[in-house]
Amino acid sequence: PILGILPYMAQHAEDWPEESIRLSNKFGKTWGGPYPVNKVNTCLFMVDEASIRHVLSENSNNYEKGDGSRSFFRELLGNGIFLSDGDQWFVHRKIMSKMFSRNLLRRTSEVIQMKLEQIASLLLNAMETEEQYVGSAEPRISLDLQDIFFRMTFDVTSFVALGCEIDSIGTYGAEGGQHPFAEAFGQMQEAILQRFGDPFYKVKRVLQIGSRERRITVLSRTLADHAASIINDRCRTIEDGSELGPDILTRYLEYSKRNNVPMSNEELKDVVTNVLIAGRDATACLLTWSFYELSKRPDVIDKIISEVENVCTNGEDSDYSYDNVSKLQYTHAFVLEVLRLHPSVAIDHRRAINNDRLPDGTFVPAGAMINWMPIQIGRSKHIWGEDALEFKPERFIDLKEPSPFKYPAFGAGPRLCLGKPLALMTVKTTLAYLLPKFQFIDRLGHSGEAKWKMVISMKGGFLVDVCSRKILTVHI
Repeated sequence: PILGILPYMAQHAEDWPEESIRLSNKFGKTWGGPYPVNKVNTCLFMVDEASIRHVLSENSNNYEKGDGSRSFFRELLGNGIFLSDGDQWFVHRKIMSKMFSRNLLRRTSEVIQMKLEQIASLLLNAMETEEQYVGSAEPRISLDLQDIFFRMTFDVTSFVALGCEIDSIGTYGAEGGQHPFAEAFGQMQEAILQRFGDPFYKVKRVLQIGSRERRITVLSRTLADHAASIINDRCRTIEDGSELGPDILTRYLEYSKRNNVPMSNEELKDVVTNVLIAGRDATACLLTWSFYELSKRPDVIDKIISEVENVCTNGEDSDYSYDNVSKLQYTHAFVLEVLRLHPSVAIDHRRAINNDRLPDGTFVPAGAMINWMPIQIGRSKHIWGEDALEFKPERFIDLKEPSPFKYPAFGAGPRLCLGKPLALMTVKTTLAYLLPKFQFIDRLGHSGEAKWKMVISMKGGFLVDVCSRKILTVHI
């Protein structure tokens, strides 16, 4: 048929992760079909380690992100690191790689701890004032933990990566919801993904046909205005000759000045949005899924707390520094297991430049879009064994890091995610800090149903009851 697999993909847009797992298990090898969108002739989905290694490493020069992807996500990600190719991508990579030295990770750890102290204070203050539980022997508060984590990672990313202070945790519970920039950012993702399965979105964009494209235009202006405010602040800092911070935005501005390569606000806006999608959204989802899995496994909570007390606690003093948190082996294994079953990134792809053939025998025509879904790879019984769907942190104990080609939660090959150590540190620090102090109880018995955007979050958020794990005798 002329539309190929497009109608089927559109039909399953809301449950595509689950449907892709079903089809991948059904076929057992690369599958797909015709796909007449963005000059793509074929859309394929890889399901095995050898094919992923081939595309992302062994023959990576034959695969690119492509103009089609940049067009589809233009208003959100533009020509940032996620969708750029060639020399442009290399410049992004070179500048951003300097952001993740151990010294900077140590500095970021301090920022994370400050935000966790703020969250702990918010929880304790709310417990003291919650009318339903005032005077109770076990005061508690109900809140959306996913919302809290999106605020926390937005604040940390904004401060560390963009050099600006945005206290969205401090406004939790206030009227107006999330920070306007964060709200627009999330809404933009949802609106753009509604183009999925629409072969005429380019025409609709140009002519502003339909509420979706008009909404994207409005949101694009909102994002540009907020990004411009952040960018102008950093530019003034450079012009004033003030001491510059180590944030990514400053590094781009320094690169531009040093190499006499002008950078427009549009290019810098792309830097801002690309950083936020990784630093805010992906990490917040990982945090939320971690606490979801813990809500079902009190035995795992006990193991994490025991390890934290042995490693991070000395009498009444606690040390959640980067160096200490790096020693938490069981907690590290736990986070890896969460990511295996609940990867933050919904899907990744490449476009074939020339004809190719995958190790499983699949012919890849030039122009084909070839995809892989970390959630499918992570739950594959062929790759992980018959217990692939069981939650077992022990599978990563005393083992080297899993091959990124069988564990593509952070990508693989030359484009392996630079922020991997930062994301893992953020989650481990959060677990180490909050679990010994508070109990988090799944209030509604969440089904584990996911909301699929560019990242995979918990559908409807994660409503929990929070109470103190023990009477706190030290100031937190």
